[in-house]
Amino acid sequence: MQKLKVINLALNESITFDSIGGIDEDVLLSHIEGVGIPSATSQKSQGVVQDGSNAEDALLDNRIIKLETTIRTKDREKLYELRRKIFRIINCKTYNKNTNKRGELLLYYTNNYKTYRIYGRVEDAVEFNQRKNEHDKATVSFLCVEPYLLDEEDTLLDVKAIREGLRFHLILPTTFANVSFYKNIVNRGDVETPVEIEYIGPAVNPRVTNETTGEYIQVNMTINEKEKLIINTAEGYETVNLITPNEVKDVYNNIDLNSTFFKLIVGENMIKYSSDVETARDKVSVKFSNRYIGA
Repeated sequence: MQKLKVINLALNESITFDSIGGIDEDVLLSHIEGVGIPSATSQKSQGVVQDGSNAEDALLDNRIIKLETTIRTKDREKLYELRRKIFRIINCKTYNKNTNKRGELLLYYTNNYKTYRIYGRVEDAVEFNQRKNEHDKATVSFLCVEPYLLDEEDTLLDVKAIREGLRFHLILPTTFANVSFYKNIVNRGDVETPVEIEYIGPAVNPRVTNETTGEYIQVNMTINEKEKLIINTAEGYETVNLITPNEVKDVYNNIDLNSTFFKLIVGENMIKYSSDVETARDKVSVKFSNRYIGA
């Protein structure tokens, strides 16, 4: 079983290509390729008088997902209705006002084992040119400039949180809270993955450290109660924003100079939170998605 659900993020509309056909009508996924390991470009260096070269790294190329689809219906009107739906959703010109970009698509690929998601856009025009009776065939290609397949949903974990503790019924009931400052996070993907760190104040000079790698990120500022600090460590999209009741403020310049926009390595990562002033009201969470090179 294989299935590809395509969501147009500007329209918030979707269509699903399914390898298991319906009784009366369906948009059949006849064949799909590009969900394995993308091609890669080797990075090499060579000394002035060196024979051969040094293998430095390998960079994954863009992922191209290509599918062959067949519309199958019992009447001509429904055939053209489904064609129209495909043209509307798989559209390189739809404008997403939230990102100021065109043609953004979210793809969910499902096989018998797992569901993955990946962002892309249509690579080639969709053209149906093999109609026979109430059946019509087409090939659709999607360009995914971020080649990794992601979990169906992000994982959100608390590094520090206040939880209900033991309650003793004395003359004045007293509650003891359990405060967590460490979290062991497991990256079950194939490669390291970026994180989004969220602080909810109050806090002073908050720091999150990956004790496994020794890297940390610290923001030298005071976060007041009802304020939120969000840090994104994705390569090329590194941001540090303070969200107050009145505005969203870029505070990138407040980062400690020795900080690193660290990622979670494959396997276990011991994450530690600290602040110059500890309170019982601040909260820290880490959001991430495992990244896979193929399904």
